[in-house]
Amino acid sequence: MSVRVGTDSKGDCLVEIAAAEVPDLNVSTKNAGLLEAGLRNVCRTWLEHLNTENEAVTVADFGAVDYVIRARLETAARMARPQATSRLVEMPSREMSERDRPRRSRLYVPGNNPRLLSGIEVHGADCVLLDLEDSVPPDGKLAARILVKHLLASIRFSEEVWVRINPLDAGGIEDLEDILQGQPHGVCLPKAESADDVRRLVAELARIEADLGFAERRTWVMPILETARGILRAEEIAVADERVVIMAFGAEDFTRDVGARRTDTALLHARAQIVLAAKAAGVQASDTVFADLGDMEGLAAESADARGLGFDGKGAINPRQIATIHRAFSPTEEELAAAREVVAAAREAETRGLGAVSLNGRMIDQPVLERARRLITYASKLSQGGRS
Repeated sequence: MSVRVGTDSKGDCLVEIAAAEVPDLNVSTKNAGLLEAGLRNVCRTWLEHLNTENEAVTVADFGAVDYVIRARLETAARMARPQATSRLVEMPSREMSERDRPRRSRLYVPGNNPRLLSGIEVHGADCVLLDLEDSVPPDGKLAARILVKHLLASIRFSEEVWVRINPLDAGGIEDLEDILQGQPHGVCLPKAESADDVRRLVAELARIEADLGFAERRTWVMPILETARGILRAEEIAVADERVVIMAFGAEDFTRDVGARRTDTALLHARAQIVLAAKAAGVQASDTVFADLGDMEGLAAESADARGLGFDGKGAINPRQIATIHRAFSPTEEELAAAREVVAAAREAETRGLGAVSLNGRMIDQPVLERARRLITYASKLSQGGRS
């Protein structure tokens, strides 16, 4: 019996493992003179870590980088021998991110496609979201979680990197066992429907972090609300645990669940419910994705509406959408100038001992002043992070 994983697509490789009387390694690559020795060394080193014995291993390379090769070898070994080693040789060192950092965009990318994963860290998304759920077919779940683990261990992200796992009873716990070795900043819980769902995830995170020796590390949580039950329980989900830093909306599953068409009217209540619950709990809210890649005007309009409702960001399914989303959720120069005028007027009134603050003949009450200060602080965070 043999096991074969991977593809012959550009940036990937095909790995086959079969039982044999003596160990054997055969590798092939397009530019053998330059690449074969290095490829063979990567394979041999990782196979030794996986403790492969009496197996013939064949690797056909189609331009895969080292972490893809290691991931495909591990997938094949674990499919052939469930007891094969699954721990990374060396855990990455990734600092925790700030709880309230700007999260204007969350860019989804399928966790099973090396070509789409290549360079995903350079597109400028505030959150890169490696997906193990909807974009990965059932028979590709193991390979995807191993690939994502090795990507996390190999790539340095300048912004946040998150992983959307599967539901806990449908492979999510197995996802955590692998991907937490790569220390993502956060984990997205799909189809969250109760505080208990969040607490169960947090308990698993704490258990695995302790097992890995990450006693001082805390992985953030992003519940994704995509069902009627989840929307109705948004408030309890938002306050379920202090690891929750942002809640997201999934409109496609929500409309399917309630039998609605995707219209602004049909989504308004769900969106408002998420924003109110998030802001009452002191966490961020992120709007659903916009699926029409050819309609940038529609994306801009929906993003502006979402910001107007109180959302802090929005999902993206393609890097081309990031700039439009960032513009919508970033303060304009006019907004900043107006906010600075409000703060300056308040400072002058305080200096003069005036109880009331006015600007251009209009009274400025405390909520307006607080909103202006919050906008200036947010813009400062964007500037300090070099975000655009």
